[in-house]
Amino acid sequence: MSVKNGINGWAGTILRINLTTGEITTEDTLPKFRPYVGGMGIGYKVILDEVPLTTKAFDEANKIIFSVGPLTASGAPCSGRTTITSLSSWSKGLSVVDAHMGGHFAHNFKYAGYDAMIIEGKSDKHVYIKIDDEKVTLEDASELWGKGTFEANKLMAKTCGDEFDVCSIGPAGENLVHYSTIITSRGNSGGAGMAAILGSKGVKGIAVRGTGAVKIARPQELKLLANYMIKDLVGGNNNHNVPRVPQTWAEYSATVNNRWQGAPGRKWELAPHGAVDTGEQPSGQINVAAYRCTKGVQEFGEVALKYMVKQGGCSSCPVRCYSEYEMEPLADYDLPVHASNACLPTGSGQQGFYIKGGEHKFEGFHDFKYEGDGKIIIGGAGSRAMDDYGVDTNYNNLPRDFARLYKSGILKEHMTEEEWNELPWELMEQGDPRWIVEIWKHMASNKGVWAELTQGSYFLYKSWGLDDASKNSAGLNFYDDVDSNNTNVTYNGYPKHHSAEDAWQSGLLYNLMYNRDCMDHVLTNFVRSGSPFEEVIKPVMEEYFGEGVVDPPKAYTPINDAKIRLAKWAFLEKQWHDCATLCNWMYPMTLSTSPKRRYRGDLELDSKYMTAVLGEEYTYEDQLHDMERVSHMLRGMTAISFAINEGVKNLRDTHDAIPAWNFDKDPDIPVFTEGTDKMDREDMEKAKTMFYEAMGWSTETGIPTRETLEKFGLEDLAAKMDEYGLL
Repeated sequence: MSVKNGINGWAGTILRINLTTGEITTEDTLPKFRPYVGGMGIGYKVILDEVPLTTKAFDEANKIIFSVGPLTASGAPCSGRTTITSLSSWSKGLSVVDAHMGGHFAHNFKYAGYDAMIIEGKSDKHVYIKIDDEKVTLEDASELWGKGTFEANKLMAKTCGDEFDVCSIGPAGENLVHYSTIITSRGNSGGAGMAAILGSKGVKGIAVRGTGAVKIARPQELKLLANYMIKDLVGGNNNHNVPRVPQTWAEYSATVNNRWQGAPGRKWELAPHGAVDTGEQPSGQINVAAYRCTKGVQEFGEVALKYMVKQGGCSSCPVRCYSEYEMEPLADYDLPVHASNACLPTGSGQQGFYIKGGEHKFEGFHDFKYEGDGKIIIGGAGSRAMDDYGVDTNYNNLPRDFARLYKSGILKEHMTEEEWNELPWELMEQGDPRWIVEIWKHMASNKGVWAELTQGSYFLYKSWGLDDASKNSAGLNFYDDVDSNNTNVTYNGYPKHHSAEDAWQSGLLYNLMYNRDCMDHVLTNFVRSGSPFEEVIKPVMEEYFGEGVVDPPKAYTPINDAKIRLAKWAFLEKQWHDCATLCNWMYPMTLSTSPKRRYRGDLELDSKYMTAVLGEEYTYEDQLHDMERVSHMLRGMTAISFAINEGVKNLRDTHDAIPAWNFDKDPDIPVFTEGTDKMDREDMEKAKTMFYEAMGWSTETGIPTRETLEKFGLEDLAAKMDEYGLL
């Protein structure tokens, strides 16, 4: 292998593909993009400079950017992420959004010599992009179009060669379904409607092979840091830092059902060469880290082990959070038996379409081969079908919306008699896995009622009158109603993602900041770590952020300065992970697995990696400063989009408005008393004000001030905001 340039960390090259003209060019990454680090920072800068925010997602003028960061493929653990940036087709404001794809794509892309790929224009025929180091071509995809992602990926890899890593869109992306996702050959996904944007441009997929390397300024220092992280710091998935099952070496066992589920006697029972016992995984031993996250057990219980082949994962990751299954019972239904998941796909996103209540009688999941295996078998069938069709769930808002609409009778009102009757409802009643496959096939069609369901919750609610109780037959406001299936965290069309239920006011604040579900795991990584609150979580976090920063679950206290510091830090850390590009499920190293360290993590580890890779001092303060710049870009572009598409110049009262259920749940329990995680309206308005002040934004509008933008060298963004009277 050879290093393609003399730059430390960055590949040094941006690849640009114009599908309209067929022109393929390159340009330097540095110095233009250096202030934005990489990943989403590069994506935001391209959108800001090159895509007028009057553009719509499927316009030829829109662009989609695949980007990685300076730590990608450096050897830093958990650095296998790709950020994909474009304009939203489905959330309120139609502003900038990101998808985040794991797997092995990022490393091959970086080894090929690129920090980012800008895809622009529109092809007049179906193509896939082939990247073989410096040789980049547009290949005929006519034989791939119409195929599911698994078959398309297989054919691309067969044609290009085994050393290529591939990703593709399914029928959902081809049909411009707003809820669509890009899928790698290993089932990693990049959602947020990015597949539909590729589909609108005529792109089926991407195949990439890189034979180069990343230049590391201080390789020995990097190796020592990586060993230190795996030995002393890193835990299971979500960096859960104590085992769920007692182990002889461990001072604590998890107080919650966390994701460190490996334990003596818990085996990957279908491993190819015989069952693998995960055993004990003591802190301080590097070679056992991969056995900790036997994650399927957290979701389905020990029956998951009956179907488990192994734990898989992304490049450079010792955690291995992907559960790989062989589900023999699915063969009886002529369905594929292999399934994998890291988070939602095998879980409630599938089971949520089997609904109790309504005119069809579903009584519950039956066993297939083992006692209690109903949910995992249904989940496996659905996960495989969802990935193959390339449909996204909007972090499960799609099945939640479907269930609410079905039980209220509204769904039937909006379906034609033919649409209603063509569904095999008897399969749902029987708990048959073919029901969920049928659902995903329809969702991918973008036809009739299915097109309305997958246009996004914001546009669905607006068109069906679900945002106003007086405009639908059930008398419900789907944003405000207190219902277990309602998790809408704003009025923008996306659900909460570890919000107040995990991290009080701080969690709710950062959930308001994005144009899709926030995908921010920074706080839940310690809140749900399993460590005891009084002995570990509270003292560690108060050392970092000050007294009163954390509350025990469902025993919340009013907002304070420490909680605002925590919220801002979590917001900036999320951007950091998507710029660097690191796994947000694992970083930052807030807690550790080590009793000798008193479970203290190392918040500066990321910047230490940067120093080792780049060969120049890069401090924790530098990291946060750079991410504050990227955060202002996100906020400023969101403000412009809302001015254009919603006709408003205030994000506080629109984008950041909080639905009533957050305040009205648990009506018999007063706020700030034990037993509830609901929030207080006046307190959250105060929290917004304090957060905006901490960010340097107007407390009246929640929009960055000119002074703040100029402080971070964003005069170009300020000029564009000026055009819309936002400063």
